[in-house]
Amino acid sequence: MDFTFDYHSHILPGCDHGSDGIETSLKQIEMAEGAGIKTICATPHFYPHKESVEAFLSRRQRTYEALKERLPDNAPSILLGAEVLICDGMEQLEGLGRLCRQGTNELLLELPFYKWPKSVWETIDCLNDRDDIQIVIAHADRYPPESIEKLIGEDIPLQLNVECFKKPLRRKQYILWTEKGYVRYLGSDMHMLETGYKDWVKCRKILEKHI
Repeated sequence: MDFTFDYHSHILPGCDHGSDGIETSLKQIEMAEGAGIKTICATPHFYPHKESVEAFLSRRQRTYEALKERLPDNAPSILLGAEVLICDGMEQLEGLGRLCRQGTNELLLELPFYKWPKSVWETIDCLNDRDDIQIVIAHADRYPPESIEKLIGEDIPLQLNVECFKKPLRRKQYILWTEKGYVRYLGSDMHMLETGYKDWVKCRKILEKHI
């Protein structure tokens, strides 16, 4: 487990509701550096039913370039990705692979917060069958554990938000998933100036006792 890699964040200024401007983004990055983060993956929300892949990528690049100009020398490196909301038939979306984390075939997939209908499971299966994409489940701690266990059975890797390790009722389960290698990545899921990177330090201390 790499505690210096934040796999899920919303730090690009104005790209989504994660940062309202350059100054907020710079403060987020300062907080990340203070928590020992060396690499941040910027994963703005992509909603397939609202915009094209091309429009999203253009907006992401524009906001990244604006931030890049202001980054201090000691800032963590930034990789580009996306948090992609699942929708029916999205496996056929043109350019879907371009939303994968920079330099990889990993697609961070956001699932519904309600009971998943059959169509969601069918789309997950279709995505999981693709050879050119490896889906990673965003903030798996937010979904019903029984659904996540089913995904684990399909060898689909998980990303957990670090804040989940503060929850005593399910902490043992999250630690077990991590110990067994089901959790591939941790994320701050940073929006605005939340407690994500304070949670990061707490999470690292908890997991270092078990891993």
